[in-house]
Amino acid sequence: MIIEWKSEYIGHIGFKATPGDYDGIPRLESLWFDAAPKTRHPDREAVAAFLVFGSYMGGLTQMPHKFSPAVEVVMRDLAGEVSAAFAPVEYYPKALPAGGRTLHLSWTGDSTGPHEPINSEASSFLIVDRSDSASGSMRWINGLRVASNAWLHSRPELGELKGIYPFIATAVLYAEDLGADTIQIAGKYDTQSDDWKGLVRLLGAARLGLRCIR
Repeated sequence: MIIEWKSEYIGHIGFKATPGDYDGIPRLESLWFDAAPKTRHPDREAVAAFLVFGSYMGGLTQMPHKFSPAVEVVMRDLAGEVSAAFAPVEYYPKALPAGGRTLHLSWTGDSTGPHEPINSEASSFLIVDRSDSASGSMRWINGLRVASNAWLHSRPELGELKGIYPFIATAVLYAEDLGADTIQIAGKYDTQSDDWKGLVRLLGAARLGLRCIR
């Protein structure tokens, strides 16, 4: 699979996935947003792409930019028995983004998360709107509301947690802009499950934590 980062002069920006011979066929080839992240670290870019398209990856996946061996190892482990490989890997060490805020993540259809701006220096927020009911974006000093087709990539048949991977991927991409090092979601997710532990490992490889509140 080839993952590219595509942008238009006016309109959408995000990932485009082109499957290869050993890959599954994604239900949609693109994950897009109505506002671009100001910064995009290659490790977090790779993590976000894996969260959205990982269940379709079966052969060699080419990411848009070179990313670290730490992220590559975790992605191969989470791919399980599938003979997946990932490139290009950058063996020269680079600093990961730093942050000190907790990023409160919510999306259209999520009844448990905050859907209004949060006024706190210690926190930031990201609200992901459905592209069929909203367009554009609005930024605050500590937050962002953005329209996306992430909801179309949701696959609840893979499990409750995996069903929200596209929204977590969105938070991964915008976390640096919002000064966050921890993503917080609300809900009754099983934090002792293998899926949760694997997700924590994957985010941790890109210097992001994950927290669930009920």
